[in-house]
Amino acid sequence: MRLPGKVAVITGAKSGIGLATARLFASEGSSVVLADIKDASEESAAIGSRCAAISVDVADRESVEQLFAETVRRFGRLDVLVNNAGVDLAKRVTETDEADWDRLMSVNLKGVFLCSKEAVLAMRRCGGGVIVNVASELGIVGGSEIAAYCASKGGVVQLTKAMAVDHAVENIRVNCVCPGPIATPLLQSIIAAAPDPQAEERSILSKTLLKRLGRPEEVARAILFVASDEASYMTGSIVAVDGGWTAQ
Repeated sequence: MRLPGKVAVITGAKSGIGLATARLFASEGSSVVLADIKDASEESAAIGSRCAAISVDVADRESVEQLFAETVRRFGRLDVLVNNAGVDLAKRVTETDEADWDRLMSVNLKGVFLCSKEAVLAMRRCGGGVIVNVASELGIVGGSEIAAYCASKGGVVQLTKAMAVDHAVENIRVNCVCPGPIATPLLQSIIAAAPDPQAEERSILSKTLLKRLGRPEEVARAILFVASDEASYMTGSIVAVDGGWTAQ
């Protein structure tokens, strides 16, 4: 058990990396709040009695405040936040309109800010905690026709470092996990929407050294590590789980 007695909030937890992380955290002794804009009650019930599903729009301040207030009301504390909620936008800057840009930034970057702010306030009362931000390999390197997404995830990487600097004195560690191409519903929908889905998947795989998609469980294990006491000397770290994408 690497998270015995801990209480964790995981955003974007209904599917993909978030759901895999919720399952793994629960198996390691943590109570888990599956926070998602969609109803995750079925997934929460399947994981176990120490879990709860709370609906949240991470881009909305009042919704985020209610999420953390309800978490503390139900479980009495907060030890870990995993900022995993995110959306994608496959366009160049010249093809991106202002509304698209604002919506993506409101979820991918503003959502991390809003959730982290509430988490820090709750963790202070518990003597410390851990925040794990889920960014992307495209927060480290650029990608074609995905400009706004790259910008948002690069912002998450830098926000991670800044929060680590600010809150180490409060015993709050802040780290970032950067997944590469992972076999999630989000990525599968992107591939399916391409003019030539098979060519799109081949192109994605060619950029990795391992020549395959990652599994949500592989990213969840990295998130678990940096959230646990095994990573007690890590803060402000950026951990790539990308099949070797950023090694080239």
